[in-house]
Amino acid sequence: MMTNQQRTDAASMAMAAYMQTKGLDGDPSPQSLSETMTDLLTDLRHFAATEEIDFGAAVRMSEYHYDEESH
Repeated sequence: MMTNQQRTDAASMAMAAYMQTKGLDGDPSPQSLSETMTDLLTDLRHFAATEEIDFGAAVRMSEYHYDEESH
């Protein structure tokens, strides 16, 4: 089972890969991590729509998993 630190590290790697893909990693005036997370979630919503995945259900399930993993 992964620790919460390992989960955080995995998320950090995903954010770094997303930033690199979007060309944000070398930007001299980078946007905040909060803005980048919003962009990533928006792009994931577009991906979900294309793949016919219920994004709302995925978010609800992630909330359940987060609550379970945080205790």
